[in-house]
Amino acid sequence: KVKVTGMHCKSCEVILKEDVSAIAGVDKVSADFKRGEVSFNGNDKLFSEVKKAIEANGYKVVGE
Repeated sequence: KVKVTGMHCKSCEVILKEDVSAIAGVDKVSADFKRGEVSFNGNDKLFSEVKKAIEANGYKVVGE
């Protein structure tokens, strides 16, 4: 689970869910704009790839 700033609607959730789900080795992705969280299953080595995908969309990862 990572904390994300910049999400403000359901469309933000959909965008992040699709992009994070596209990363090999990541599954069970969910995004919640109200909580400012993106959750996913995968190993710790994937965190940097997930962070890149989130920030490529203009959002900011602010914690785990």
